[in-house]
Amino acid sequence: MFYQTRLGCAAMAAFWVAAVPAQAQSTVTVYGLLDIGPARFSRTTAGDSGMSKLNSDTGSSSRLGFRGAEDLGGGWSAIFNLEAPLDPKSGAVSGGASSGACNAAAGCAAATGTSFWRRNSYVGIRGPYGEITVGRNYTAAVIKQADTLSATPSGINTGMGVTLLSQGISNDFWNSNQIRYDSPSFGPVSFSAHGALGEGVVGHNVGGNLRYDQGPLAVSLSHQVDKDIAGKSVKWTMLSGAYNFGSFKLHLGANRVDNGDGVIGFVNSDLRTVGASFKATELLTVAAQYWTVERKIGAATTSKLLVLNADYQLSKRSALYVLAGFADNKALGIAPLWGNGNFSGAGNVIVANDKVNGLSVGMRHTF
Repeated sequence: MFYQTRLGCAAMAAFWVAAVPAQAQSTVTVYGLLDIGPARFSRTTAGDSGMSKLNSDTGSSSRLGFRGAEDLGGGWSAIFNLEAPLDPKSGAVSGGASSGACNAAAGCAAATGTSFWRRNSYVGIRGPYGEITVGRNYTAAVIKQADTLSATPSGINTGMGVTLLSQGISNDFWNSNQIRYDSPSFGPVSFSAHGALGEGVVGHNVGGNLRYDQGPLAVSLSHQVDKDIAGKSVKWTMLSGAYNFGSFKLHLGANRVDNGDGVIGFVNSDLRTVGASFKATELLTVAAQYWTVERKIGAATTSKLLVLNADYQLSKRSALYVLAGFADNKALGIAPLWGNGNFSGAGNVIVANDKVNGLSVGMRHTF
């Protein structure tokens, strides 16, 4: 009996010794970002008396997320990501992260409801031959453009975000019901592709990105086609590049939206941009970027946006920033600054056929 008890204890000990390393192969990370600061706008659509507010997400989108990976051996891992938007000025779940899978009746921006995990909600496999994810995720076509298209160190929302919003491409930042593949690097070249399945309720799309990254030069080419449930389609192509001279970095970009079928939420338009950032000190980076968006329907008109940005790193995770936007709008309106609550009601700062300026002094913290 004593021998059997010792044998049983030894077996249990061996089990736990074997189990502990297996458990140690799994990791879960809690992460997030908070971006908030006071802001002043010269006018809104409701009037030219100006507006002062506490602006959130001016440079980067606030979020709370969980990501994890389990080592499967042989260089393979199972992965997941859950990520929700936040509005730090109220603690609420912010805004709507729309989906490029267009809804023919209500437009692309209405294709996604108020799901809590609407920024990301996917599982996948990562290995020597790349990564494949299924669920709700960034589309490859848009997110792979961020670091080459945008020059502002405080984030892509003001500049890239507000101009793509005016064209309708902001509908394509995320897709629900998506399958996405990201290749490994083949020397300086990599590629990504995705497809969203409409499931008979909303539209569907396919898109992808081809990237060259070698030394100081990075070039990114994207293409996407969206089709709504009525069979109408819209396609867009984007090319951007950045060259790093050391303390000085130059950015160039252009795109074209072809919406001949008149899909709700998109505008026939061309975008052009040039920007640069300069690392003035180890902690301070300043940047300027000029954007134009030409509306191609009706009488062609061009709206313009100038963005100025200074970003000061207090630490590895915390920064203070100043963002100023100067929009000279024609028929197509561009917001001078991104922000929760800035695009609807009396606080709407997307003013067509007028000039509107915005200034924000904010703080960003990541964890």
